[in-house]
Amino acid sequence: MQGSEKGPSKRRALVVESDLKVRGAMAERLGRWKGWEVLAEEGGRSALEAFPKFRPDLVIVDGELCDADGREVLKSILSSSDPLALLLSSKGEEADMVIGLGIGADAYLAKPASARQVEAVCKALVRRMEKTLAGRAPWPLLAGGIAISPQKREAKIGGRELNLTKTEFDILLALTEAGGQALGRKEMAERIGKESGMASERFIDTHIKSLRKKLGPSAIRTVRGIGYALETERGKEDGR
Repeated sequence: MQGSEKGPSKRRALVVESDLKVRGAMAERLGRWKGWEVLAEEGGRSALEAFPKFRPDLVIVDGELCDADGREVLKSILSSSDPLALLLSSKGEEADMVIGLGIGADAYLAKPASARQVEAVCKALVRRMEKTLAGRAPWPLLAGGIAISPQKREAKIGGRELNLTKTEFDILLALTEAGGQALGRKEMAERIGKESGMASERFIDTHIKSLRKKLGPSAIRTVRGIGYALETERGKEDGR
């Protein structure tokens, strides 16, 4: 296990890879990039034990770990948190990619993949996230009784802060910026940095369901044949 105390501005990356050489190369490259703190784990069990305390901003998981199915490990991580996620897999098949993206991975890379390739994909994911955040207004956006601060990444209803995951917040922000207009699943996926496709559309549906539980069932309405829209006038009948 590699890691140290987190500085106030450091980001963290968790690398879960069974191959010692590959694991070390990935950790070294990511560690040099922007001063990120990297925790490298050989197995899925140790990674799941370390995850709650380490709280990474980015996770890289090998699909074929020595002691577990990497897809299940990643699925478990994303069920309780929402870091950027890259799945590596020696299968390299379309069906495997669909499964990986369907459980919440932001990107999929077929093995063998060099540490340089992994670094490039991670940089692209982080740049996209940072560029999206930098381009958004610093002042709160208001819609349907929900106040959203893009820069602080906070959302409130009646002064009560909502406990949203990264993806839930990004979807809510996209719907808010649409000003009550309907957004298709494909467009929402693209806005939050997901590759388009059936897997990402199911991914959107799952998070919309979760958002409705936190915002109230009438906060987001389904627009048949299009997608979803934020209800700007609260109190209307449930649009699901």
